[in-house]
Amino acid sequence: MTGASTFEARVIANRGADLLVRDEADTYYTAVPQKKLGLVVCGDRVVCDVPDAPAQVSDSPATSADAPHKDILRVSGVEPRSSVLARTDRRGQPKAIAANVSQLVVVTAPKPPFDQLLIDRYTIAARHMNVDLLLVINKADLINVANADDQADAIETLYRAIGYSVIRCSCESGQGIDALTDALSQQTSILVGQSGVGKSSLLTRLLPEASIRTGALSENSGLGRHTTTVTTWYDLANGGAIIDSAGVRQFSLEHLSGVDIQAGFIEIEKTSHDCKFRDCTHRHEPDCAVLEALSKEKISAQRYQHFLSIQSNET
Repeated sequence: MTGASTFEARVIANRGADLLVRDEADTYYTAVPQKKLGLVVCGDRVVCDVPDAPAQVSDSPATSADAPHKDILRVSGVEPRSSVLARTDRRGQPKAIAANVSQLVVVTAPKPPFDQLLIDRYTIAARHMNVDLLLVINKADLINVANADDQADAIETLYRAIGYSVIRCSCESGQGIDALTDALSQQTSILVGQSGVGKSSLLTRLLPEASIRTGALSENSGLGRHTTTVTTWYDLANGGAIIDSAGVRQFSLEHLSGVDIQAGFIEIEKTSHDCKFRDCTHRHEPDCAVLEALSKEKISAQRYQHFLSIQSNET
């Protein structure tokens, strides 16, 4: 409690017109933030003003989405955030997706095809947020069917060598689910990745009681049609929480600087300390340690190309 007429709550979801928030007693309410607060997102800790007779809308998020908006609470404050996952909006400004997360869980899969450029964008975001990153290769049961064995092996080897944790999962066979459960314990994680890689299916496997629709399967493509449109917070039984976000085709980082982008390529950033020039662009300068490491295959050629591409297009 922050005062006689206010209380603190967690934002479980931003539903567009209003917020779903939960207090310390696990009671859920509908709330609307003051405009001066800007965008309030899933994971935020907020201060709610109590009306004369606040209406409890539900005791669970599964049924509260359709609750009547009666006696809606007002959000008058947002507590400082420990981290913010943001993407660049159409105006070139950062737009928050979720707040107060401690781990970015990047989900990829052989169907739709692996998108390593998107993975690398998320490594930049994780570094900028100063949070952990876990790479999940989902739909492991389809890797052989999609003739993606070599690519999956290369991705796992590459990101493990850089220092990231990698888990292969399959909701069909159960492969990797226990390891993923352990990796999520005591963390506030957000699932991110392309549409159709199976984030909601993973969440359903991790939280069978969650009211998540995994979408219909297209008979032609065999890809899941992603139906999650609202970023939503779920508590984990073994401690911590998981946030499910809508799938994306592009995760732009135009609001970040060139320094921020380089920092997201950990191996390039570390190697750059040995470059002759402090402002080395790692493109043509003499005595560039990054180019030397690249020539000796100590740095992935694909990661290097992604570094150049993102630097050129987003700075």
